[in-house]
Amino acid sequence: MTLPLYEDFNYTLSRESLETRGEFQEAGDGTISVGWEILVPPPGPDGVPYQLIFVGPTAEHRGCAMRLCLVDARGAPAPDHAEVILETYYRTGSERTVMFQGRYGDFAGIEDQRAPDAALAVQKRAESGEDYVIRFGVSVPEGSTLPDPEADGSYFELECVKLWWNETA
Repeated sequence: MTLPLYEDFNYTLSRESLETRGEFQEAGDGTISVGWEILVPPPGPDGVPYQLIFVGPTAEHRGCAMRLCLVDARGAPAPDHAEVILETYYRTGSERTVMFQGRYGDFAGIEDQRAPDAALAVQKRAESGEDYVIRFGVSVPEGSTLPDPEADGSYFELECVKLWWNETA
C-alpha cells in the first residue's frame, strides 16, 4: 500500500506564481542546468514575513506533491536520465536543503501527474523564509538537447504551506 500525498497544503507554486522570479540556465562541470527560480515573498506592508513550508514524508503521508514537465524548444521531452533537483537556500547560498533529487524519467513515467496521489513527493521537509531562494531544475550533459523551461509544454507545480507569520509578545 502506498501512502497518500500530504493533503493539508494551502498553496501551489507554478510558473505563473508571483513568487516565480523566472528561468535560469547555468553551465559547469560538463553539465547544463535549467529550471525555475522562486523567491519567498518579502514581508507584507505591515512588516510580517512569509514562510513557505514543504512538508516531507511522515508515517501518515509521502509529503507535498511535485509535478514537472520539461520539453525542448521543439516540444520533445527532457531525457529520462536528466537529474532533477529541488532545493532551497538563503540568498547567500548558505543553509541549503535539497528537498528532492531524482531522475526526470520518474516524473515522465507518471501518465497523469494530476491524478489523485499520482505525483512524486518532496523527499525532505524544508522551511523557506524571508530572503530564501527555491530552485527547481534539471541537469543534462553538455551537448545534449537542452530542455526549455519557457516552452509552452514545460511546467511545474509545488504544493506547499504558505504562512504569514504574525508573532506577538
